[in-house]
Amino acid sequence: MVLGRAGLRLEAQKFAVYLMIPITASIAYNEPAVQKWSADYFQFMKYPSNPKTNLKEEFEQIRKEREEEINQRDKNKESRKVYLEQLKQLNAARSPLETTDTQIHDEKKGWFSWLRGRRGNDSVSSSKS
Repeated sequence: MVLGRAGLRLEAQKFAVYLMIPITASIAYNEPAVQKWSADYFQFMKYPSNPKTNLKEEFEQIRKEREEEINQRDKNKESRKVYLEQLKQLNAARSPLETTDTQIHDEKKGWFSWLRGRRGNDSVSSSKS
């Protein structure tokens, strides 16, 4: 311990952190409700509930659920296409002045747009003078 009291304080803080993490985790995850939720959420040990359970029926049920999810996704894609078409029609109906403003704004998008914006404002302000 070359650092004296500062080094002792640092070591004490590190030791406190090393103790607090496992203690906090054991307190938090010792609740039965939390254990049940995490087991259900992460699907630990997915076994049939009864040895006499018909696995074919279970697999068929899972397959039907997945097909329903796929059908729902397809419906969402179709509704999204309709929505995008409506947006295109609305953008086409806008005035030409508004579209040029958005085009200028779109050109400035990027990682370093704030640099271009500053230069652009300086050149515009100097040309107005």
